[in-house]
Amino acid sequence: MKDFRMILPNPASDTAGAASMLFQLNGLTIIHDAAGSMESYITFDEERELEGKRTVASRLSRLEAITGDDSILLNKIEDACADNPPPFIAILGSPVPFTIGTDLEGIASEAEFTTDIPAFGVNSGGFELYDKGAGEALKKVLQKTVQPPEANGGQLVNLLGATPMDYSPAEIADLEQLVLANGADSVNNLTMTDGMEQIYGAADAAYNLVISTSGLPAARYLKQKYGIPYSIGIPFNSDLAIAPESPKKILLIGESVFTKQLAQLLTQNDGIDVTAGIISNDDAEIFPDVSSMLLHTEDAIRTEVRKDYDIILGDPLYKELLAPESTCIFIERPHRALSGRLYPFSEYKLTHYLDKLKECLT
Repeated sequence: MKDFRMILPNPASDTAGAASMLFQLNGLTIIHDAAGSMESYITFDEERELEGKRTVASRLSRLEAITGDDSILLNKIEDACADNPPPFIAILGSPVPFTIGTDLEGIASEAEFTTDIPAFGVNSGGFELYDKGAGEALKKVLQKTVQPPEANGGQLVNLLGATPMDYSPAEIADLEQLVLANGADSVNNLTMTDGMEQIYGAADAAYNLVISTSGLPAARYLKQKYGIPYSIGIPFNSDLAIAPESPKKILLIGESVFTKQLAQLLTQNDGIDVTAGIISNDDAEIFPDVSSMLLHTEDAIRTEVRKDYDIILGDPLYKELLAPESTCIFIERPHRALSGRLYPFSEYKLTHYLDKLKECLT
């Protein structure tokens, strides 16, 4: 019962993360589902316009899903691809096929053989968090569709892990400008506002920048396959040299890359004690020198936010867990993977949150 939530919603699942990562690419993305997962995704996790997109549910009955008659799904895939072939076919898992051990990769191989369209399965089951499914989806779409690099790629930088689960469009645009200002000739975000043309050319990059945990599997693959170096982090372009008048304690809650890098920047200042609270999966390669804690349960988050912090930065829903007498300053940064559609996409750039922190500390 330790994971039981009374106030906070559950973070988005791996199925939703994979669907979100592939959404912009206009492939045929099938949530293999007896009932519920597709409705949950489009109702709570996806705010972008669905019209014209090819994210669908397999619509198998519970009996069809459990008995594992794959020919029903394969026939539906062939029909969907007949008149308007997509650039790829992705089959995402959900709780029922996951529980009975459905071979999604096997079904994808058969679909690829019969349609001659690149196809892959994502081993999501609705039981892991969004970044795991998103990371697998990005890696597999690159494995299936990326083209060999050209010699004249120039100083192209890929932002890996760009998804509205973690970033608003304004924040991604800000990151692109910061990368260009630091010497890149061009920047692709691949999955936020780009499309298949950028996916096809992803191996032309001189460098990959991992901006969220979901970008790590793709970065590792592109380095192994094509030798493209990568680093993990966000090119914050702001002076965070701060000398607070008195010692300050800060709690940051959110996705691992954003939270741990911001913690690293803040701890360079004397008199600032920062705790990085990670709500999704962490990875040992992400800022290993930054201490952090996993806040996977509502009880853990409630306990932490009720400690004597001066400033907390996180999704507005966390304010509901503060003690009634709390006097801490709360800086709101909506996290789509947690609060879904409750808060619209922010128009704030990342520098807005840095400026707010500086304002509160000086």
